[in-house]
Amino acid sequence: MKNLPVGILDSGVGGLTALSPMQEILPDESVIYFGDSLRMPYGNRTKEEIVFYAQKMIDYLENKGVKAILLACNTISSHIDSLHSNVKLFSIVQAGVEEVKQSVKGDSLGIIATCATVNSGVYENALSEVCPDMKVTLNSSISLPKIIDSQMENEPLLRENIKECIEPIVTKDPAIKDLVLGCSHFPIIKNEINGLYPKLNLIDPAIRQVKMLKEYLDANELNNKSKKTITLYTTAETYEFAAAIKRLKLEIDTLMKVELI
Repeated sequence: MKNLPVGILDSGVGGLTALSPMQEILPDESVIYFGDSLRMPYGNRTKEEIVFYAQKMIDYLENKGVKAILLACNTISSHIDSLHSNVKLFSIVQAGVEEVKQSVKGDSLGIIATCATVNSGVYENALSEVCPDMKVTLNSSISLPKIIDSQMENEPLLRENIKECIEPIVTKDPAIKDLVLGCSHFPIIKNEINGLYPKLNLIDPAIRQVKMLKEYLDANELNNKSKKTITLYTTAETYEFAAAIKRLKLEIDTLMKVELI
């Protein structure tokens, strides 16, 4: 089992932000990535739809043969209790909460995410248990994940939507210095966010998620010992991945369009 790949799933290109630290922290691991770009953004869908398609992706990855699955999508991770798998699932929300617990020193925190993630209350509920005195301010974006998926080179549109997403948070609580990127797509535009809000410390939960995966693989002696391969599957056109792959400087072996039935 140790030589099986790690699975990563997301609603689109956002989960590539988990693949990026994988290639630094676990450079010898093979990966099978599934991005359901045809139906993204998941953040605007019902819980029933999210769970249905997320389970389809989990089943697809298991049929391909994986030893663990990173739920790189915050929206999907917010419904992890409704999903089932024969291999260990790693929630990016849990990783984000753990990173906040370990690295944030102040008592004010901002979080930007999709509508579904914000409405689920998953971050607030989890943080209330580990950081009960922390004041958390959230805001969602309906359009920003989709823009990152397919219109990332439209800089004016990108900047406008970043401001619409973050400005209400920093206006409501000027004490906020740390901002959780609670959608896997958002770390792709870290440079643009930093350019508009240079004083904010941006927290990317995917880095902690991969570290948690490494701890699991090390503890269970599941580290890959064979030649690694990186395979990407998408339900939309493959060109949508090109900009993100280039921006994140990823090394990919195969990129293929498939159907999710």
